[in-house]
Amino acid sequence: MQKTLMQGLNEKNMQAVINSYDLKPYYHTTLFPVKNNITLTWKALEIQTGLRVAADVVARGASIDRKTRTAVSRVQGDIPKISILRDKDENELNEYFIMLAMSQNNPNQRALVEAWAEDMKFCWDGVANRVEWMALQQISLGKLTLTDKNNVGIVTEYDVDYKLDELGQKQGYATGSAAWNLSTAAKPISVDFKATIESAKAKGIRLRYAFMNLDTFTKFAACKEVQDLCASYLQVALDLTTSPSVEQVNKALNNIAYLRGLQIVVLDQDITVELSDGSQTTGNPFADNVVMFSETKQLGQTYYNTPVDMSMQGSHALKVMNGYTCIKKFSEENPIREITMGIANVFPAWLSSTRSYLMDVANSTWNK
Repeated sequence: MQKTLMQGLNEKNMQAVINSYDLKPYYHTTLFPVKNNITLTWKALEIQTGLRVAADVVARGASIDRKTRTAVSRVQGDIPKISILRDKDENELNEYFIMLAMSQNNPNQRALVEAWAEDMKFCWDGVANRVEWMALQQISLGKLTLTDKNNVGIVTEYDVDYKLDELGQKQGYATGSAAWNLSTAAKPISVDFKATIESAKAKGIRLRYAFMNLDTFTKFAACKEVQDLCASYLQVALDLTTSPSVEQVNKALNNIAYLRGLQIVVLDQDITVELSDGSQTTGNPFADNVVMFSETKQLGQTYYNTPVDMSMQGSHALKVMNGYTCIKKFSEENPIREITMGIANVFPAWLSSTRSYLMDVANSTWNK
């Protein structure tokens, strides 16, 4: 490891850049507010949530792209280390030095700052995207499964499972309804929502929010029952049907006593994940055809602690931190390259899982 090759770059101007980044585009910071926690262990999270964890997530000290065994046992160790790396090769560095010479060796010129700041933003976003993916996968599936198919840098395959099936809180659409893509036969409000609300009430749980992704809401809004509920008198008289908005639906739901104030929350997010074959797939991490019912909009905490990289003495790397993400810059000589890394010890823990329900709106029993 060598010092950065970016002329004039230091931790002060790196910190200024990283401080301009924020997590506002992401749902997990409101659903799972960020909280520093020194004792970040699976054991602590198991006690709080009933979460089950199988095998190591990331082995400390392992290179980012090294893979080992399939998960075979449970552990109560550190929560995930999330890492992302971007480098500039010799050709890109030559372009940078040409720009530097043309700017009369002024490293503060905008183009030169952008040359190193772009990699920082890429790594910052990469870490935040993975945390968002983890959060939305959990709350829509009741579990989180990482393999080399959806996480290229994983060291071991593992599962995190909140075991909602053992609580009887994973279900399909209710008897008397139908799959939501069958717009005439489906009864998402009077049957599906009502049955879930009553099931939870019997356990002393008052469900107030129904989370779903935009595609699922589109199917919901296309159901005849929903359109009839939201239609004005004039629309009904003229037999005009239109798909209502989230605001219109929630206003209508608020007038139905047996729903006890239930409101819909639509999570519209796209995350790109690189696959093991180098291809990429983009989509909403919140699963299609799923509704997650909760008592509250705050579902848990995004627990993190400071990566050990920040406290290493004698390192040639420049290191700065904002929120849960450490950005680290250094160079290597063989081959010559400038490296930018994003590093975080972080996990969005679904603390309200045992008081939440999941519904598969495409099947009469849970099938995810």
